[in-house]
Order: sequence, then C-alpha cells, then structure tokens
Amino acid sequence: MNEPLTRSKRLQWKWVLITFTMYILFCILPIFVIGNYFTNRGGLQFISSWMFGEIIIVAAVAGYLSHDLTIWEPALAGSGLAIAFFLSMIVYIRIFINPGYKITGKIILFLVPTTAVFLLSLLGAWLGEQLQKFLKNKSQVSR
Repeated sequence: MNEPLTRSKRLQWKWVLITFTMYILFCILPIFVIGNYFTNRGGLQFISSWMFGEIIIVAAVAGYLSHDLTIWEPALAGSGLAIAFFLSMIVYIRIFINPGYKITGKIILFLVPTTAVFLLSLLGAWLGEQLQKFLKNKSQVSR
C-alpha cells in the first residue's frame, strides 16, 4: 500500500474524459443556468472569475482523485473544452446572428484563451497532485 505515484508513459484517456465531464458540469453548465441573470458588465466579470477559479479547482480535484500522476490529462481536457466552447460560439454566431461571419484573421482570439485554459489546468492538476502527495505523507507519518 506504500506505492509511490507513478508516471504513466501513456495518456490516461479515462481521466481526460472524467475531467472534461467535470468541466462541463462545474464550469459551463452553471454559466448557462445563471447566465440569464447576469447580463450587465458586472455579470461578465463574475462569470469570468467563476471560469478562472473553476478551471483550477476542477483540474486540482482531478489530479487529487486520480491514483497515478495525472498532470497532462486535465490540461488536455481543459483545452478540449475551450476549443469546443469557441467552436460552439462560432456556430451560434453563424446561425443566429451573422451568417456571413468569417473566422479568418481571428484565430488568435481563440488561441490565447485556449492556451490560458491549458496552463491553468496544468497548474490545478499540479496542485491536486501536490495535495495528494502531502496527505499521503501526512497519513504515513501519523501511523
């Protein structure tokens, strides 16, 4: 039972899917539920803060709950979430607002937030792994 955390040479797709699902449940879904109540500038700041905090927290929880070392899985799930979010925004804009909307030249507007989500997810997963390691060491010392 005294096994150290191991680094898998392969990506654990199970944790990518679990983290992606957690991101949808705790980041995206609440915004759609409460988004109608926040239509002013303060509401946008609240939603941005919510997303910023939840990205780190969800990645930390995923890093903590996994048995192996999972740092890249939450980051990959976060990037996938950001890409899916932006693609859905483009589809929404093209269908309901401006059918002639062109994405050409606007890729940087999508790459910067996706990179930020990737880095925040890495930070959160690292924090979760550190908490897991700390609590394991603490429980072993108290025995």
